[in-house]
Amino acid sequence: MTSTNLKPYQIAQRNLHQDAWFLYQTSSLAYYECCARLCEDFANLYNTLITDNGVHGAAALDYWVARYRSHASSIRLGMRFVELGGDYMSLLDLIEAPSTDFRGMVEQPLGWMSDEDRSRWDLAIQKVIYACGTAATTLSNNRGKGNLWLQRMTIGADKVYLDRDDSHAGDTTEAIELLNKQGILPKLPAYPLHAVDRTLTTAPGHACPRSGVWVPKQWLDGATDFSLAFGVHGQPMQPAYRIIGLETDNPFAGYDEEMAEEYEAIAEGSPVTEAHDTTWFFIEAAPSSQQSAEDNHMRCEAGTPCPKSGYWMTPAKAASRRYFQRGGVMPEVASDYGTTIWQWDTDQSDPKL
Repeated sequence: MTSTNLKPYQIAQRNLHQDAWFLYQTSSLAYYECCARLCEDFANLYNTLITDNGVHGAAALDYWVARYRSHASSIRLGMRFVELGGDYMSLLDLIEAPSTDFRGMVEQPLGWMSDEDRSRWDLAIQKVIYACGTAATTLSNNRGKGNLWLQRMTIGADKVYLDRDDSHAGDTTEAIELLNKQGILPKLPAYPLHAVDRTLTTAPGHACPRSGVWVPKQWLDGATDFSLAFGVHGQPMQPAYRIIGLETDNPFAGYDEEMAEEYEAIAEGSPVTEAHDTTWFFIEAAPSSQQSAEDNHMRCEAGTPCPKSGYWMTPAKAASRRYFQRGGVMPEVASDYGTTIWQWDTDQSDPKL
């Protein structure tokens, strides 16, 4: 027996520049390339583990290696749709698939892996799931919330779907920290400033005039419980979403009141939202936002010149982090990965002695 409680949503001060930066980062071509690369890295690791353990041909293990390599190719195809025509909606299903495929993949026998191998496997697929899932979530409300808003007077019980914010509800600090820890987004000392264009506006249900990040009028008027949104050009714009509280399911309610009280004291809960009418204002991307995303996901093959001075690492070798000067030739590392790919380390701090 559980009891559902709605706790207040309390954020002392929301940071528009942080939330806008997060949405622009997770909808950038550089971020999508990171998602494709993580799919490839996982597939290569999985294939190496299968080879090392001599289980090629068992169950559907080889299928899932091919499947995640296919995901990488599909994401890059979707990137072309975005690059050439601004078509984010074709990309949405493609970048969501690596996360949803996980359930089918873990139905395969995995007990042939050692604990150390399983730990590496888990870490690699967790990065794929979180990176791709985050990208899909950024775009999710464009899938139909604008049309639901237009039908709000007649949808009856389906209003629950209209009121549910399927994108990133509220403050994005925790999401950014998780992506930082996994090396998917850079850690910034300060977020770049984003200008609000008060001349470019739209409303829920209207065709979005420009792809990018939008802020509802309520936020600009001082509300701290509304969320920013990433709108896609031509799609019916979503309503504004307000967080009305945090839902917590208390597993101790009705059994141990002392434990239930302690649980309530520490439980953060999931946002419960409702849809509101608004005027949306466009937020310009900060000039440095795209550059930081591109730096974060730089790759360089062995035998080619280093494109930027700094710390690099390769999944082909444990503890491979090294400093390379721009223009120096990147070295080859003997491994089962094939061609050595060096990746820019998001943490550019010097090693601690």
